[in-house]
Amino acid sequence: MHVRRALALTVVVPLLLAGCSDDPEPQPKMPDPPSSSSPSPTASETVEAESAEEFIRRWADAEAQMENTGKTAEYRELSVGCKACTDLADLVEEWYSAGGFIEWGGWKIQSVNARGGSDSEYVVRVNSSPTKYKESASGKLRTFDGGPGAHLLVLKPQGESWVVTRKAEVPR
Repeated sequence: MHVRRALALTVVVPLLLAGCSDDPEPQPKMPDPPSSSSPSPTASETVEAESAEEFIRRWADAEAQMENTGKTAEYRELSVGCKACTDLADLVEEWYSAGGFIEWGGWKIQSVNARGGSDSEYVVRVNSSPTKYKESASGKLRTFDGGPGAHLLVLKPQGESWVVTRKAEVPR
């Protein structure tokens, strides 16, 4: 309603004033229309929290991306306090800085199950893609066959999501 009143005053006031003088009729200036911007969430709207399984799948994708590009920042942000994760990220940085590389198709996640009813420990059963890598530009090309595996991931809530605090291989 406020916009309509302002618009009415902008048009009507100059017309009323024009009748009180001998000056030529002024042209009313119309205000610029309000810009259309996407509505922002209100305080009553909440962002839906990411489930543990959704996070684990996103984290696994970040691990594969890290290994294939040598860029570790996102993976490190998702792996806070996880020694195995930090060691892996350090190794990836070392190999890439020496001119090496990793080619890995990542994990095909078969299942994600809470361990013993825990809300922070998850057993992730995977089928890992084969891997090719070189530790340096002049290093020997090495490979891993890939195949089935299982990993324990310990998660800690962070905001509307999670971080990995521990990663370990477990018997399949």
